[in-house]
Amino acid sequence: MKFQYVLLLFILGNIGLYSETDSTFFETQRKRLNSSDIFEIRDAIDRLTFIKSSRGVRDILSVLEGNPNFPTSETNAPAVKFYASRALAKEGDKIAVPILIKTFQNESPKLVEHNPPKQRKIIDGVADRHSNSSPYFYEDGEISMVLACGEILRALGSLPFSEESEKTIKQALAHPNFYIRSSAADAMYESKRKEFLPSLSEALGKEQIPYARIAILAGIVGIERLPNQNFKSVTEFLSDLDPEVRKKASEALRRLDLRIAAPYLEKAIQLENHPIVLSQMKEDHSYLISFRSP
Repeated sequence: MKFQYVLLLFILGNIGLYSETDSTFFETQRKRLNSSDIFEIRDAIDRLTFIKSSRGVRDILSVLEGNPNFPTSETNAPAVKFYASRALAKEGDKIAVPILIKTFQNESPKLVEHNPPKQRKIIDGVADRHSNSSPYFYEDGEISMVLACGEILRALGSLPFSEESEKTIKQALAHPNFYIRSSAADAMYESKRKEFLPSLSEALGKEQIPYARIAILAGIVGIERLPNQNFKSVTEFLSDLDPEVRKKASEALRRLDLRIAAPYLEKAIQLENHPIVLSQMKEDHSYLISFRSP
């Protein structure tokens, strides 16, 4: 009996210790989220995302909203919203949807599409493949609000469906900025909803910018998963002059997830000279030819 009593005390003591440590962890990350260092904020977001608990979701949502009282604070930086949106997509909790929509509606009207011939700056956003904040080739310190809004859309597409999120994504498909239109197409693919196919097909007929066109095509083939004319159109983008477009085409073939796409990537790999694109193509090719259970 005495042994059982001691054992019970030991178990209860461990539970109390775990709870205290658990609370301390979240409190520590909450303080780090208010740091003036973007990289520390990102690390705190990552820690809250990958722990086996959903207690950090509301803290990440607070970071996404930012602090309106200190508009120039690092806590309102585009990179913070970018990583917070990515984390919320991984968490998969529907409570994030209204805040994501609100943040996108607050930030996206300020974004315009323009292609000045001068050297790109971070605040210019995404406009061409020489941009410092290009869709794929960027560093942590170069994340603009364009990229952040794009990540918000992709998060909305991956989270549980709502009429408001559908409306937001559809409207974004006609946004003045081509990267936002591209991200809306990504969001439609992430949702896996065939109801988006008419909107994507209509947008494809209007789109003139190659990166946005391949993004829309990638959304279509990813939802359809058929070896049709859209699939053939995607393979033609593998030889585009813009490396970002080639990378997006490779991603589209991976989304198609049919072995018939592998030979097209093999040929593209032999010609590719951009290290980032080449790495992506090899990864996508390996995925297509790998054995996976249905």
